Amino acid sequence: MRSLPVYVWRELQSAVTLLDENSSLRETLGVILSWIRENYKCFTVEPFSTYGIDEFSHVDESLMPVEFSSLLPSDITQFKKVIFGYQANEADAIARFLRDTIEALITVETDKQCPKCQSDGMRIFIGRYNGLLAYQCDVCGHSNYSDGSKVSGGELEFVSEKRLRELNMI
Repeated sequence: MRSLPVYVWRELQSAVTLLDENSSLRETLGVILSWIRENYKCFTVEPFSTYGIDEFSHVDESLMPVEFSSLLPSDITQFKKVIFGYQANEADAIARFLRDTIEALITVETDKQCPKCQSDGMRIFIGRYNGLLAYQCDVCGHSNYSDGSKVSGGELEFVSEKRLRELNMI
């Protein structure tokens, strides 16, 4: 497992100190994505590339439905606590936590039940090649398109707030 350079990890920890319970979720997302963009090369290798952290650098956060996130502003305190709890050498845990946090910030959760594990709540994505809405389970990772067909790896993209409005999903 590769570790982050300590100075890079401390940059995020330093930036996060500026966030508080009055910070918006969009500000929180901005802090994370700015840090990823500034340190892009660190995220093109394992384990970060496995979790798609490098791909988040291409997300236009101004288009994402952050205000409809399942996270609450009160979750910022917990986010900060977790960030300060990790050490730079815990790269796998950091990558997983960042992926889950960013996805929670830029996706909308629906009340659909996962057909595989029966968990309530699936996140909305869109098919990269077919434009169909897709739902992904947070618990088991199962994904399927709105027409019931199975999603293959690498086929999903984040859905913009504008597109979700056009589809009457928000």
